[in-house]
Amino acid sequence: MLDASVLVKWFSTTGEANVAEAVDIMERHAEGDLVVAVPDLAYYEVANALTGKKVLTIQTVNLAMRDLFDFKLQTIAIDAELMVEAVKRAREFKITIYDASYIAVAEKCNCPLVTANPRHQGLAVGCQVIPLERWGKRAG
Repeated sequence: MLDASVLVKWFSTTGEANVAEAVDIMERHAEGDLVVAVPDLAYYEVANALTGKKVLTIQTVNLAMRDLFDFKLQTIAIDAELMVEAVKRAREFKITIYDASYIAVAEKCNCPLVTANPRHQGLAVGCQVIPLERWGKRAG
């Protein structure tokens, strides 16, 4: 499971840390060595983050979003059950419902959450949280 903080690095590297780790995940997914899962919310969050980067043209953002869909990520639709879990996690950990949605989906899929978002890191949630900067150490 990747959150938007990792996916954004696939398309915007300026001022971003741990780009090599994010690109490694992207390449491994493209080669079929790794399945990347995301909640459907991730597409909106990536589009929002890229749109907010004034150095990127609208055409560049649109191309990036087309490319993101072309990666054929395993996309998990948020349903009522997942929303209930996300609300519970948001309250419990005092995080946004958006951040809690990634945790709820990772728990449901029984997979780790790879994130560059420090709000997720160090939380004792119901899934393994892997900081992006540790990806190479874990995967290598």
